Amino acid sequence: MQGIHSKNPRGFSLLELVIVIILVALLFTVAVNRLAPLRGDAEAAHVATVIGSLRSAIGMETAARVVREGVQGLAELEGINPMTLLQEMPEQYLGNLPAGRSNEIPAGSWYFDDADGLLVYRVRYPQYLDGNPPPPVELQWRVQLQFDSLSESSALDSQQDRVRGIRLQPLHDERWTRRQAAEMLSDATD
Repeated sequence: MQGIHSKNPRGFSLLELVIVIILVALLFTVAVNRLAPLRGDAEAAHVATVIGSLRSAIGMETAARVVREGVQGLAELEGINPMTLLQEMPEQYLGNLPAGRSNEIPAGSWYFDDADGLLVYRVRYPQYLDGNPPPPVELQWRVQLQFDSLSESSALDSQQDRVRGIRLQPLHDERWTRRQAAEMLSDATD
């Protein structure tokens, strides 16, 4: 009767080990190439979610002010930090920052530029924006009063102009591209 151990134990040969390593590396490379564009989609979704929440909060504040003070009370909202209207700030929100500190801002962070009255997002993956702008890329928004100017001035004249509402206005042209997702989809169906 033979014992548990065979006289000819056989493990992996060096060739088999090299083939397994090459296959694992190949699978890893394919997975990274397929999943990397999803970073851009995830960042775009994050920004859209935060902006949507801010627009909802601005809408609720607008309605509350109109009920309390009338339409003319909306002028006070122009240029405010819209993050102050949220119940919960985004995890990456750094707060109000004075001018000249933007070089210290890590990618993927939100902050409010006190000097210019701008909400700013420092893009983490700018390669997924249309046009592929060089980093650092910052997307900017401003809370702006919307009104029909009946006077000759560009500023609100509360006696003559008709206030229409408040808007979180984007001040950038950059948009996330959908090419990567379309390429992945066409590759999967081929």
